[in-house]
Amino acid sequence: MEHQCKQKTPEAGALSPWLTGLLTLLYLALLAALVWWPGATLLERLRWLDSGICAQLLTHSLYPGGERLPLCSRNTGIYLGFFVTLIILYARKRGRAQALPDKSLVIALCAGILFLAVDGINSLLVDLGLSHLYHPNNLLRLASGLLAGFAMSVFVLPVINGLIWRYGNAQRSLPAWTELSWFLPALLLCFCAAASQSGLFLYPLAILSSLGLLSAVGSINLIFFLLLSKRDESFTRYKELIPICGLALLAATGELLILAQIKFSLFQALGIPLS
Repeated sequence: MEHQCKQKTPEAGALSPWLTGLLTLLYLALLAALVWWPGATLLERLRWLDSGICAQLLTHSLYPGGERLPLCSRNTGIYLGFFVTLIILYARKRGRAQALPDKSLVIALCAGILFLAVDGINSLLVDLGLSHLYHPNNLLRLASGLLAGFAMSVFVLPVINGLIWRYGNAQRSLPAWTELSWFLPALLLCFCAAASQSGLFLYPLAILSSLGLLSAVGSINLIFFLLLSKRDESFTRYKELIPICGLALLAATGELLILAQIKFSLFQALGIPLS
């Protein structure tokens, strides 16, 4: 049986229309400020937002249309893969899945994460001037990031769903090998778009990867907020999640901005030039 009651008594309250409208206006205002506030460009603002998480090394970055993406190649892959996979999971009606893939798929997904770890360590050895396995390049960084982001999304969604929903759902986030036919072409498209370095893909890649970063940090916040508020396993409808998800994303934005400022201040104090 796919849906099972978890026998948890607290019921999440319905969201009032005025609060829904207020949150919507708030997000629209923040979005408008991000795009149209005088001064820095949208790309510069995204670079600043992402800078606390990403080293943004010039030699490790891609330049569609001659403009540097907000995240380095590996992080672009990770958060782009994470966000695109989430979109496909919801489009495939697996947004409430609470079960992990079967063992063979878990092993394959973990291999993708291992690929990222090996490539990352190898790249670090090169940067330190130490012996290494091979000469790294940005396309390998991008590919390893995309595979790791894909795996992260498939693993994280069931965990979060298990904390959110009042009723159990036996769906697997990735039910079978054949389901990869929905994800791998999308990841390949992302890879080709970034690798082409075409200015046509500059803003889609910059925005989607930054949204992926916000979603990943927001997901961690959401887990903490659910546990701290003791509202885990109490929701039945998506609209009930608007306040707590909104708070998680707002907190994620604030955390990223604080990290960016800390990095800026630290680099200034040490006399390290910013990218």
